[in-house]
Amino acid sequence: MINPSPTSPGRRTAIRTLAVIAWAALVAFAGLALGAVLRLVSAGSAPASTRSVDLGPPAKAKHGLVAVRQGVALLRDPGGFYALELTCPHLGCQPAWDQARRQFRCPCHGSAFGADGALLHGPAKRGLAHVYLELEAGRLVAHPARKTPAPTRLEVG
Repeated sequence: MINPSPTSPGRRTAIRTLAVIAWAALVAFAGLALGAVLRLVSAGSAPASTRSVDLGPPAKAKHGLVAVRQGVALLRDPGGFYALELTCPHLGCQPAWDQARRQFRCPCHGSAFGADGALLHGPAKRGLAHVYLELEAGRLVAHPARKTPAPTRLEVG
């Protein structure tokens, strides 16, 4: 009777290598999944900034133009001036103004918002936040930490 030969060292090495690769893939996948979950959980939970954003003199803001500075958009309509915080409520990306479509478009997942900040389509569940705007020493200043109702406008004479 012939004794079966023990497993060759080459086969053992190959099995160990495959086991290590499988384990590394599992750990990498678990890390990516945990990162995605943490990002979803923390979306929108960052503390509000206390900074002010100088948007310049009102004379420079023309009807129909959008001025963007430091994550805040300044707009003007017949009712007056208003400011929007450019943070998508879906996952916190920064929407950009699309002049051709006259809307803000989020580059991450495709949410769209009207010029007034209203949600046009998701995945976001709500529109862009309106922020407090005031005239200080002849300049428009936005306060992103202070939210205001959407119809609020600043009239400058």
